[in-house]
Amino acid sequence: MTEQDFNELTREDAKGQSGPSPPKGPRALRNISRELTEEDLANPSPAVQKLLLNEIDRLEVVNEEHKHYMELFHEADKEVAVLKQQSRTALALDTIAFGGCLTVGALLLGMAPGLWSHQPFGWIVVVAGGVTLGIGIAAKMVSAIRGKAS
Repeated sequence: MTEQDFNELTREDAKGQSGPSPPKGPRALRNISRELTEEDLANPSPAVQKLLLNEIDRLEVVNEEHKHYMELFHEADKEVAVLKQQSRTALALDTIAFGGCLTVGALLLGMAPGLWSHQPFGWIVVVAGGVTLGIGIAAKMVSAIRGKAS
């Protein structure tokens, strides 16, 4: 009997039962005591040695499977860290753009009364200040919407 045949038989047995599943393994070994005494460990019989070696082999296979998942986890963890850093950088640039646009727009609007007597500079400064303030507010709104989407 190959290992694949054994796995198929084990799956078929598990499908028909409900409740806690019995220990997996060969049918002939299901009903034997699974606990080892100190005597069994001190002077193992060939059967105990084979059972322990079989269990070690099984656990090595499981360990190899888990190593693959550990590698996948670490790759995903690195990707998350990179994306978080990129998000922080984008947020900092958005904040700088918002603050810069508001500052320049307010400065231009503050200069408007002094330049009002020198037309058309008065109107140009008022329009440029208003547009700059609008761009800053729009940038903040886009940043907020993009933050909610991600």
